[in-house]
Amino acid sequence: MGTLHQVNLKKLTPGTKYRYRVYAREVLAHEGAYVQYGRTAASNVFNKQPLAFRTASRKDTLRFLVVNDIHGDNELLRNLIGRQDPLKMDFVVLNGDMVNQLLSEKQMFDDFMHTTIDLFGGSIPFYYSRGNHETRGPFAFSYPEFFPTSNGQLYYTFRYGDAFFIVLDSGEDKPDSDIEYSGLADMDNYRTEQAEWLKGVVRSKEFNESTYRIVISHMPPFGDWHGSLDLAKKFLPILNNAKIDIMLCGHLHRHVFRKADKECHFPILVNSNRNVVKATICKKEAALLVVDRQGKTIESITINPK
Repeated sequence: MGTLHQVNLKKLTPGTKYRYRVYAREVLAHEGAYVQYGRTAASNVFNKQPLAFRTASRKDTLRFLVVNDIHGDNELLRNLIGRQDPLKMDFVVLNGDMVNQLLSEKQMFDDFMHTTIDLFGGSIPFYYSRGNHETRGPFAFSYPEFFPTSNGQLYYTFRYGDAFFIVLDSGEDKPDSDIEYSGLADMDNYRTEQAEWLKGVVRSKEFNESTYRIVISHMPPFGDWHGSLDLAKKFLPILNNAKIDIMLCGHLHRHVFRKADKECHFPILVNSNRNVVKATICKKEAALLVVDRQGKTIESITINPK
């Protein structure tokens, strides 16, 4: 019993729309084996459309949005996602720093969750790449409970259509010994552990049989801050030999697009905190549009699968 619930669904058919309704039953008292129940609440199906979602399928076209570094600015979040008709997307990526820090469940929901629920919640899934600001604050320890993954870690993979996604947890940006972390950080060892996991991912059959291979990481593997340097040192030697098509990042609060070079063998798109990435992936090519809050296209990127 509690206010946080997880329901695991199995044996669903790919590419199928499922309608559902949520019920919650009040518990007034619980003594031993005796439970006194109160009223039952349920999602509204009388004055609005029932909740529904569609399972993933290997269709010809995949569409998704990416936002990052919102830092609790709900007006900005609503503007960026709302302009792109999110209910027509397959999913949304929250690429870190949706908050300044995590203080409580209420603060987390007030900072961005209520807005995402209002825009596409209950119908369109989102995938979360933890940013450095989600590691801060007393409620940071509860973060994994609210955003479970397929492998129980904050770094994970998923496949959607012909695209394979690696979601990294880039950790903090400063050394573990920095006074700001009060002795709580062990990110260097965490990234080492993650790199070992990554070696297995790029050897997997599912990864190598996918048409597109996309990496999502809040922090980019370049720059002179400790976290980015550690990312480059531990992850790039693995990813450079894995035929990655593109890496999607945030963190810098500015738009940067770096083409593949001798240090990094794949392009990196760093999205600004004021823009949204609108991706359309087809069998022959992938198109990524970087769009600002006024709806203006900042950059258009085309990628052909390797």
